[in-house]
Order: sequence, then C-alpha cells, then structure tokens
Amino acid sequence: MKGNQKWWLLSTIIWMLVIFLVTQLPYFTGDHTAKALNKVVIKEHTMADVGRGFIDELNFLIRKASHLSAFGILAFLLYKVMGSYRFAWLVAFLYAMTDEWHQSFMPGRMASVKDVLIDGSGALIFLFLTYLVRRKRKKAA
Repeated sequence: MKGNQKWWLLSTIIWMLVIFLVTQLPYFTGDHTAKALNKVVIKEHTMADVGRGFIDELNFLIRKASHLSAFGILAFLLYKVMGSYRFAWLVAFLYAMTDEWHQSFMPGRMASVKDVLIDGSGALIFLFLTYLVRRKRKKAA
C-alpha cells in the first residue's frame, strides 16, 4: 500500500468511527435537533411567528442532508482507498445498513430503511460527482 493510500485508509477509518459515535450520542436524535433548531430560530432570531411545521421541515432537511453527506463522504474515502466505484458504493451501503441496525439499539433512536436508502443515494451522488471530476481532469490533461 502506497503512503498516500495509508492516509486515505486512516481517514476512512476515522470517518467510520465518527459515524458510529454520532449514532451512539443522544444529542443527535430528531427531538434534540428540533429543540436546538427551535431555540436558534425562534429565541435567538426572534422569529416567534415561525410555526412548529417550519421547525419540523427544517429539522427533516438538515437530518437527511447530514445522512446524504456523511455517507457520500464515506463513499468518496472508500473510493480513494479501493479505486473502485462499485466496491466503494457497496461498502458504504453495507455500512449504512449496519449503522441503522446499531442505531436500533440506542435509546431514543430508531432504525429506518429510508435512512439506508438516503445514505446509499448520498454515496451514489458523491461517487458520480467524483467520476465527473476525474473525467474532466483526464480530458484537460
């Protein structure tokens, strides 16, 4: 393994640990993020006229965007280690499945097939963008 690949592997392992630890922390449940958003949007910005529906929608968007990006980053890192788009996506998707399974054992958390699909979609999107960037660089060279 080349020296550069060792750093990509280390980065991948660290990122997987970050995902694992975030799954364990009670601060990242839907209720906690909704309370934090409520505090920031309504109390800090004096937007008292904002309804609960807005907070719920914002909470949903932030949480799903974090799923999408977390597993997209993981897929990119896996690609840098493996050099294969397919295997990088497969490992990211399998890790998403195990992460949701792990989450099902955490108090206040629940597993969701939808989240696995969002995670897999994030991996696919990031890998597709990686492919496009690599293709563009090859054409420019």
